Amino acid sequence: MTDCFVCTKHKTLSPDLAMNIDGYNDFVVAHAPDRTADSTNLIGTLIIEPRVHVQNWSELNPQQAAQLGSLIGRVTGILYAHSQIEHVYTWVFGDAVSHLHVWLMPRYKGTPREYWGIKVTEWPEAPKGGLVQMASFIKELNALTSKAETA
Repeated sequence: MTDCFVCTKHKTLSPDLAMNIDGYNDFVVAHAPDRTADSTNLIGTLIIEPRVHVQNWSELNPQQAAQLGSLIGRVTGILYAHSQIEHVYTWVFGDAVSHLHVWLMPRYKGTPREYWGIKVTEWPEAPKGGLVQMASFIKELNALTSKAETA
């Protein structure tokens, strides 16, 4: 598909916004894009996407689906290894973009209960920022990934 937002994003994705996870070359793991005018994205929001254009889980073959499930578990574990993250939400909405993408949304330590779930991005004290902060966070996660692989 030539006009897919996600497929186009894969071609132009800055390497400093992507995670390096060996064995999962059929998927892209990257920080959610900066779509705010004031660079106030929730830092640590990741999206996992198949490199091949599929609209939903049912279009993955069993091996791809198993690998995606394994990758979600692996990346979620890396997020939990981050010292400030106490919970990770996993969401698939699929309403606005016709390319399967799985959101991994962190909830940071100290987040009041009224900001749990889909309101996690509304917590005024949540770590927020733009491209510089996103790249820094991905660098931290890649370091955690390297430690886990050598342990």
